Amino acid sequence: MEEKVVYEKFENERLDFYLASVYKDYSRSYFKKLIYNGEILVNNKITSSSYRLKCGDVIVFEFKNEKALPIKPENIRLNIIYEDADIIVVNKPAGIIVHPACSHFSGTLLNALAGYSKGNYKPYLVHRLDKDTSGAIIFAKNEKAKVDVSKQFQSRTVKKIYYAVVVGIIIENRGKIEAPLGRSPQNRKLMTVNSLAKKMAITEFKTILRNDGYTLLEVRIITGRTHQIRGHMKYINHPVVGDQQYGGPKTINGKQFKRQMLHSYNLSFVHPKTMRTMEFTAELPSDMKEIL
Repeated sequence: MEEKVVYEKFENERLDFYLASVYKDYSRSYFKKLIYNGEILVNNKITSSSYRLKCGDVIVFEFKNEKALPIKPENIRLNIIYEDADIIVVNKPAGIIVHPACSHFSGTLLNALAGYSKGNYKPYLVHRLDKDTSGAIIFAKNEKAKVDVSKQFQSRTVKKIYYAVVVGIIIENRGKIEAPLGRSPQNRKLMTVNSLAKKMAITEFKTILRNDGYTLLEVRIITGRTHQIRGHMKYINHPVVGDQQYGGPKTINGKQFKRQMLHSYNLSFVHPKTMRTMEFTAELPSDMKEIL
């Protein structure tokens, strides 16, 4: 059983951030799960991850082994950009889910990596891409690398650049969207700018190419909210081509699009062991090349 008394210098810090800073071998998401399950008590009471600590608070909990869905090794082709003893970077194709969930137990990238590893290591998820978003994604090969890279994503030090084909002609060469995103009151599956949204999201873009009816953007997300690019592009009335959930058209000039034209183009982060900055670029898929 672990017990921590909060000192003055940690006053007003979030509970989950505090625990992740004290126990550096565990991620913030790990502690959020424990808090959500009522397994972390503050002053003998269940609280939330966002609870702001007060001097003298007593935190009590016990480390639990994380329960994960079994990952069945599968022989699925992978486009590997980079690999070493700690990380593996994959160019994800559109249409494949990243990890098993309650409705998808097979055919995911983690299933593919489990098959590729042949039992030599366990692949760990450190961030996600939507099913129909293609491009560069990082996996860890051990717990230490997982915690390190996950914390870089949480602290927003990972630089992420996407390519997006959006509807209409954007006249600005550069732009920044600063607008809060939250669950849509009308459709809880969508993240939109609305009166109830509280989490600020920041998206920067640069225009790469303008064509008949669409614009190719290089997009950098600063905050990393769920569906951030898709929600922000809808907000400025330039939804991502093919993204029907967010108002993007299925066809342009007679050409059909089976998924949103969104690609994780470039990732830059610090290697968990060497501490050197690593940068990787994922080649554009054929369906995006065609319309360019």
